[in-house]
Amino acid sequence: MLCFGLGCLMDRRIRLAAVSSACLIMAPLVSAEPVQVCENGSCELTYQTSFFDRYAPVTALDMVRNLPGFSLQDGDQNTRGFGGAAGNILVNGERISSKTEQPSDILSRIPAAEVERIILIRGQAGGVDLAGQTVIANIVRKSAGRSGTWSAGVGLTQPDTVYRPRGEVSYSGSAGPLQFTASAELSEFQGLVEFDERVFSAVGAQTERRDEVFDEIGYFYVGALTTSLDLGQTDIGFNVAYEYFDEAGGETSIRTPTGELPFTLFQGDTDEGEDIEVGFDIERGFGEDLSVKLIALHRNDDFQEAGTLVRVGTPEGDITDIETLFDSVETEQILRLEADYSGWEGHVIELSVEGALNELDSDFALFEVENGVLTRQVVPGAQTNVEEERIEVRLSDTFQIQGVSIEAALGGESSIILQSGGFEAERDFFFWKPSVTLSYAPNERTQWRARALREVGQLDFFDFVSGVNLGDDQLALGNPDLSPETTITVNATYEHRFGEIGVLSVTGFHDWIEDVEDVLPLQGGLEVPGNIGSGSRAGFRGEATIPLDQWGIVGGRLDLDAEWQTSSVTDPLTGEDRELSNEREWEARAEFRQDLTQQNFAWGMTFFAFPDFPRFGLDELEDRGGRADLDAFIETRALSGLRIRLSVDNIFRQGDQRDRRVFDGRRDQSPLLFRELRDEARSRPVTLTVSGVF
Repeated sequence: MLCFGLGCLMDRRIRLAAVSSACLIMAPLVSAEPVQVCENGSCELTYQTSFFDRYAPVTALDMVRNLPGFSLQDGDQNTRGFGGAAGNILVNGERISSKTEQPSDILSRIPAAEVERIILIRGQAGGVDLAGQTVIANIVRKSAGRSGTWSAGVGLTQPDTVYRPRGEVSYSGSAGPLQFTASAELSEFQGLVEFDERVFSAVGAQTERRDEVFDEIGYFYVGALTTSLDLGQTDIGFNVAYEYFDEAGGETSIRTPTGELPFTLFQGDTDEGEDIEVGFDIERGFGEDLSVKLIALHRNDDFQEAGTLVRVGTPEGDITDIETLFDSVETEQILRLEADYSGWEGHVIELSVEGALNELDSDFALFEVENGVLTRQVVPGAQTNVEEERIEVRLSDTFQIQGVSIEAALGGESSIILQSGGFEAERDFFFWKPSVTLSYAPNERTQWRARALREVGQLDFFDFVSGVNLGDDQLALGNPDLSPETTITVNATYEHRFGEIGVLSVTGFHDWIEDVEDVLPLQGGLEVPGNIGSGSRAGFRGEATIPLDQWGIVGGRLDLDAEWQTSSVTDPLTGEDRELSNEREWEARAEFRQDLTQQNFAWGMTFFAFPDFPRFGLDELEDRGGRADLDAFIETRALSGLRIRLSVDNIFRQGDQRDRRVFDGRRDQSPLLFRELRDEARSRPVTLTVSGVF
């Protein structure tokens, strides 16, 4: 039964008791036409599990990734609080009450055999607990049963020749009203990139050639447990997650100055991190019209990094010129209350109140050679403590007027930030955050959606902290006077669906930005993160899923995704209009796959391309990041109960290009000092994975 907004709040939580032990990986292909119902501007498109049989899913993630016209968003786990970390996924009508575990992580640990169906919610229906999202995938799980998933594989990072293992296992089960999913993952990984860099003088003469290789090897471990207890009118959830990684390596640079003997520099880098999260939530329904949920979370993230800059093979041996040490501990406590009320006829009222305490303790040490001895340097802001107390309130009403579904919301955010250590500062902020979202469906296949809202960015605590970039020999200072970037966004989307999987979606958007975050100049030739005034961006996004059967490619589909934008801000040095730093003008992606169900075989490829993005510093200009390459995979399901997949990424090993121009002082007043041109060859990861269910 499909239900829209009014009086259906408790049904949207989707407590089903269906039991099935079907193994989706080898299920026979049956009629799988999705069912769509649109009412008052909102649409729900229901996909039964048989729709996904052609893709031989092992996990719920495999299913979601093949939803036509849906782009999975994991949210931003680095944002403080739950607001930006939610993504666009619901499980049994509930948002995922975790931050360490991204929605894609959670989905990868839900066996496909445990999925009852997937509902694609488009437009504003009310009561879905994901503010601001207009396209949401709700994964409805079966209420009983026991099953698990596993995967094991090896990866090769070409041109290296060492095979590195990886594996993951998850198990879901139930005991009466208790459901649980336990999982573990471990992998060995490698980062490998080759560079060819040339340095030129101001007049264009080559002064140095650099042959560089970045090689880093690491280990990654994850363990997680998610539980839910259904006590009738009350649901209780608990989750715990642990992540650990350790990686070491660095960049070896063989430098050959023109007319001189070559020498070697090694930039070492060792990282280690540990992340622990514990979450709890309890939800209770009060009659048919009111539901209240309380979420509590504690998170601790410990990170250490050590860097070195070493001259290798000198007559005196290897000489360390610079050492850096960085240690940080981030903690977060969140308490969030959500209430949904549908007792007012024609309306769904949602209230959320969230309080959060965040803290960052960091210590940065820089040692440079003085008189042959490594000596600690004085760096402003090297030892820093940042604390934030924040509260956010949001009240929304979803209703319909003449076939148009409308969500009108008013929110407010108040925070106090205290900084001590190298910089002493105390600041408080308050922002109103209004929004309105509309959706209209003239028929079952076409929908219009529009939004207008004010978004408030979060200050990155690490922008308050000083550090160093050894590769570019730059000191990166923190700035205690940063203000959050705020954006007024207006966008409109047209979506049309055709056939069983065909989708065309086009979105136009315009953003007005206040307090644009970039870099500001300081005296002494230094720069810090800072606010440079007002700016804007505007553009279009397009997505399409095209079935290829009508062109003779049986079981084929093509997914297209592209975006183009233009942006503008006043440069703080030149006073002239320019584009925003670190934002690309366009990007494009085309993914083809063909599933031959009779042969138990699938194959596909993904082409992607995007141009350079600019960076505007105090004494330099940089363009970097342009790439175009191809990924491909083949997959067989010929062995009973197993899926064997071979994938190759970055087939042409195309890497980011870099053009860095450094000036002898401020770039608006000084002549060019030198120019660096870097060609990058990324590694070609080759991965063989075997996965199945039990």
